[in-house]
Amino acid sequence: MSILQANTPWNQSSRGRGLRLLIAIGLLGPMLGAAGCAFDPAGKEPYFSRLSGRDAVETQLAGEALAQRKYSMRRIRRDMASFRQTLEQLERHGKASGTQRFQRFAKPYIANRVDPLISSANPTSHPELRPFHAELLLSKALLLHQMDEDRAVRKTIQRLEDEFASMTSMLVLYPTGEAVTLEQSIALVRMQTGEN
Repeated sequence: MSILQANTPWNQSSRGRGLRLLIAIGLLGPMLGAAGCAFDPAGKEPYFSRLSGRDAVETQLAGEALAQRKYSMRRIRRDMASFRQTLEQLERHGKASGTQRFQRFAKPYIANRVDPLISSANPTSHPELRPFHAELLLSKALLLHQMDEDRAVRKTIQRLEDEFASMTSMLVLYPTGEAVTLEQSIALVRMQTGEN
């Protein structure tokens, strides 16, 4: 047995001191950390509220969250295209009561699913989401036109022109499936809805 491994008083006391030191650090560390946070007013706020606006949005919508938001916007755009087709079929076959029932379903869908994603107060100004945002507004305008909501159509077109005034050359997917510039798509919506 070596001298270091022997059970000597020096060896016992150093083990005891080390153990007491670890316990003290374990107990005092969290208390000192809490005391430091108590004097830091920014420590009480959520992390994202301390960032500037653009940094907070880009931090919140990165990676999987951004991909999920894009997926949701694509899915809702497809839903609205299906709604338009359903309304066309119901009108073609003269099913007035079916058209009314379907519109009673579609209006709350727009209010509960579409409008929250495209609300102007929504902080999703992430550059990658802007085309999806415009596409949803275009789809909404065409669906509202199909439901004879002319006032809402005008309001949606005006909103498109106001919110995306500086981005008219941005490529978007028109609700019929064609890739066109936003300026062209607004002109197409105006022509299709008769809102010239």
